[in-house]
Amino acid sequence: MGRRRRTSGIQRRERASSEALNRRLDEGGAPSALPDWRLLAIGGLLAVGLLVVVLVLVFGSGPDPNTGSAQPNAGQAHVTDGFNCRSTPESCGVTGAPYTSLPATSGPHWGTPANWGVYSTPQSESQVIHNLEHGGVVIWYRAGLDAEQVADLAGYVDAQVAQSAGRFKFILSPWAGEEELTSPIVVTAWRYLLPLDTADTGAIDAFAREHYGQAPEPLGGPGPPG
Repeated sequence: MGRRRRTSGIQRRERASSEALNRRLDEGGAPSALPDWRLLAIGGLLAVGLLVVVLVLVFGSGPDPNTGSAQPNAGQAHVTDGFNCRSTPESCGVTGAPYTSLPATSGPHWGTPANWGVYSTPQSESQVIHNLEHGGVVIWYRAGLDAEQVADLAGYVDAQVAQSAGRFKFILSPWAGEEELTSPIVVTAWRYLLPLDTADTGAIDAFAREHYGQAPEPLGGPGPPG
């Protein structure tokens, strides 16, 4: 008898709790769902975020084309000023080809570097390698390059050279080697080379930011002009 009463009491309490819960739901209603526009906005944000991640992975992980291409090390031996090591390698104590690229980015070179700046007459390849060894950037261009493009290159180099406290180690020179340049313009740093079809000073600046001063003797002279 007592056991049945206890069971009946539990059942009555459960029914009362269920009825109370139903009354609360009837009075307050079920929690309202987010409006459709909010769901669309959240979905849109998630989609944009995913697209940004994909673009970064696809485009951000690739190499910068303005870095140029690395060249084999041809050494950094000093030779007597005045010799052309490419055309007469024996005069520079070399057997075979003295350089590993055109123009050279390393290899035997004169003991005296050239002054920084813009030149209208061809400079010696065997001399300015010394400037590369000192962390500078040398820009070569084919003879006959459009005058406007030459002026753009000259303006860029003049602006760099004027920065006595910054990146002033730049040379611009026409090319007069026996072998023609593979591109109208070729930018060189120590063991790096960047060919260009046009006077793209933005690409040159990116190349310089990467390689300027990255050389065996980055503190070497000459100092800034004037």
